[in-house]
Amino acid sequence: MRPSILLSTLALALVAQATSLTGNRALVLLDNLDDTDSYMELWNDFQSRDYNVTIRETSSPIALSRYDQREFDHLIFLSPKMKEYPKGMSAKAVVGFVADGGNVLLAASPELSSTLRELSREFDVEFDNRFTTVLDHFNYDDNLGNKQHDVIAVNPKTHMAKINAIVPQDAVSGPVLFRGMAHSVNPTNSLLTSVLWAPQEAYSWESVNLEEIADQDPNVSGKDISFVSVLQARNNARVAFLGSTEMLTDKFFNAKAKKHGEAETVSGNRKFIEELTKWTFREKGVLEVVAVEHHKVGELEAPAHYRIKDNMTYTIHLAEYHDGEWHPFSADDVQLELIMLDPYVRKTLDQIALTEESTVGSFSTTVQLPDQYGVFKFMVNYKRPGLGYVESVTTVGIHPFRHDQYPRFISQAKPYYTSAASMGVGLLIFSFVYLWGGLDSSAKTTKKA
Repeated sequence: MRPSILLSTLALALVAQATSLTGNRALVLLDNLDDTDSYMELWNDFQSRDYNVTIRETSSPIALSRYDQREFDHLIFLSPKMKEYPKGMSAKAVVGFVADGGNVLLAASPELSSTLRELSREFDVEFDNRFTTVLDHFNYDDNLGNKQHDVIAVNPKTHMAKINAIVPQDAVSGPVLFRGMAHSVNPTNSLLTSVLWAPQEAYSWESVNLEEIADQDPNVSGKDISFVSVLQARNNARVAFLGSTEMLTDKFFNAKAKKHGEAETVSGNRKFIEELTKWTFREKGVLEVVAVEHHKVGELEAPAHYRIKDNMTYTIHLAEYHDGEWHPFSADDVQLELIMLDPYVRKTLDQIALTEESTVGSFSTTVQLPDQYGVFKFMVNYKRPGLGYVESVTTVGIHPFRHDQYPRFISQAKPYYTSAASMGVGLLIFSFVYLWGGLDSSAKTTKKA
């Protein structure tokens, strides 16, 4: 392995000492400190993952940054009733916190205030009207939602995104219990991903009128209802939106889930929230470019510039962070683009076979440079849901042939060569006939008298 790769791998190993790559300082906002006891299992989980958790009421003054440095690395809103931001905090400050690389988890309830509703809209997430809740008369939990059918047992096999980087399919063994409000995500926003959604029979309705007969259509129903959604910003900061604060409570963590008409089983909330928070706080699904190499075929070092039509080998080394360590990244859809205003070449990279000693995933390909000289970018722009974005750009100059590097004869010009040769042959024949093929000089001329 090259020395540059070894140095980069060592640097990654030093960073990997923390469980989260962003940091371990987490701020939790509660409507009332009395609610702390409802989330003891969650606090214990954070403590086991080496987080330094600070719990504050929304009435306490809070500063997210000081001297242009973040005071916290993660921000958790468990305060759906918050009517106004704590002193020192604002929607602009929260957006700036994300822009600075901080991660946010926002949990709602039917009493969600307009303050957090407006904050969610900053990220293209729209919660349903206040005092609405999601109901399902077919997929409700018999233990917690038997009366009003407002506790929904969601099957993760059919209603959870198949993105193992966020929540692996085999990690959640039982149904996820949900009681809360619906939200929807903008389908045109490629940064947003719905992780958990409602069954087809679910609908959103006013929680204060559950005893009355429905006299109008619900605002949102079926698969349009998102229970949990995530956003990964362009700077790889992560934001999670949950329609329920109860999903995170000890009551739902320790509940025995019993979907109506099925056998009782263990609730999948604890494992689902654990995997979701690991992703949100950048404990997994993070990609890093360790090294980039490019050179002419048959050579080892990168040249100062290339020449048009050169055969070039490009290699990129990627590592993925999870379980507190960096591992080789594997994929079959990493592509290389050669761009000058527009892509001239786009080719899928082949992964080099991993060995027991591999510390990074290496992807390589050989391409012929385009017949166009100028300044090109060798770009790998790899963006997949759940994984950290990779954008590697290498700027390289491609020169034309020198005057003495062009071939003496070009096969495409054979018609021109033939026409020139035929003209020469014709000239020789004409000259020969003109000079030696005239009248006989011995012939007598006749003069008029």
